[in-house]
Amino acid sequence: MCKIKEVFSKTFEPWHISIDEADVFIGNSKAIPKAGWTIRFTVEEDEKGMFLEYYGIHTRNGHAHVRIYNDGQEQKLDVLQEYIAYSPNIPGDRERGAIEFRSYNQKILDQLRQKQLI
Repeated sequence: MCKIKEVFSKTFEPWHISIDEADVFIGNSKAIPKAGWTIRFTVEEDEKGMFLEYYGIHTRNGHAHVRIYNDGQEQKLDVLQEYIAYSPNIPGDRERGAIEFRSYNQKILDQLRQKQLI
């Protein structure tokens, strides 16, 4: 039995967001803008089986990037960083932090674009 719909819908239950069983087929891609969320998902398959991968951005709750497998197992994936971390007491640390921030976010953006999740 496919648990993808159940796990996805339970995650977003507080916002009354769910998907239909008909949405869970390999090759499907969809966007759900609702209740402060912008969620994009795709359904694909790998060696573990079919999965739905989504990237969600909420106006207050930040970012979520998760892969849900057919058996209900969830795999949390990397999200875009929202701020630069640095120590103001270390000379040059802000610049170092900005470089790492841009490099990391560019890598994640490239992955999300390739998967059509952003």
